[in-house]
Amino acid sequence: MILLAPLQGYTNFIFRNVYSRHYTDIDIAISPFIPLTQVKHKILSTANDVLPANNHGMPVIPQLLGNNPEQFIYMAKILHDWGYTTLNWNLGCPVKRITRKKRGSGLLPYPEMIREFLENIIPHIPQRLSIKLRLGLNNVNEIYQIIPVLNDFSLENIIIHARLGVQMYEGEVHHDVLQNCLPLFKHEIIYNGDIFTLSDYRAIHEKYPTINKWMIGRGVLYNPLLPLTIKGNQILSLEKGKEIFTSFIFDLYSEMKIYLPEDLVLDKAKDMWKFFSKRFSEPEKVFDSIAHTHSIEEIIQLTQKIISEEKMNDWDS
Repeated sequence: MILLAPLQGYTNFIFRNVYSRHYTDIDIAISPFIPLTQVKHKILSTANDVLPANNHGMPVIPQLLGNNPEQFIYMAKILHDWGYTTLNWNLGCPVKRITRKKRGSGLLPYPEMIREFLENIIPHIPQRLSIKLRLGLNNVNEIYQIIPVLNDFSLENIIIHARLGVQMYEGEVHHDVLQNCLPLFKHEIIYNGDIFTLSDYRAIHEKYPTINKWMIGRGVLYNPLLPLTIKGNQILSLEKGKEIFTSFIFDLYSEMKIYLPEDLVLDKAKDMWKFFSKRFSEPEKVFDSIAHTHSIEEIIQLTQKIISEEKMNDWDS
């Protein structure tokens, strides 16, 4: 099973819906987090990404970010009314403005606060609960204090990005620590982190033969065909992959134009090309040309030129 990771600003309902029209091998998505501090005042705008009316592609599990049980329960009940039977609690976000408020991975050094939070919410929410976390905020020893706490609760699963919060998305993935931890968990573990190619997946799968669910984020943006390649459901030629990729990108532009102001469409398209440019043999050249566009019409024309003229990498690389 392959899950789409929650990438704030990228894997929203627009991306998920368009992706589902062109690619089929992501089984479920975790939504980018809903910040609980805002929900009572701006429910519709805050939770717009998981409104059922906005989601007609892949199945989605809403992710909530916060440390206030009352806010969590309040939002959980609304999401239950919207038809969601599973929620995910974010204990992984590494952004400093989040962590310094003991939210996201900022809560990981405080296992008793995690325990108190779970004791307060689990009896009062109508959904199953999964948790996405890192191995700690500041050091890998934190995970060993967290595991006994999580083992005391009935959880759907635990998604682990095997880095520390302070690492953000850079540096060493602590495979040795995660391998040591796995036998200590009573819950199903889903692996997340640095699966960008088929070779990455195979090497990581070899390290964790007991894991059969994988979360991929940036790797899907680098290569939308990666989930299909991993599952081995189909082998596509470079040209066929390019054809689907082209349709996907232009569909994404069209969908963004429906939901976003024009200036934001241009900014968001440029952001997406930070990832899409990796499909090409000269990614810096490709992204630099995209970055200097001044209108969505210009970026559409340039996209066609890039796909037609620039050499693309193989889809299994």
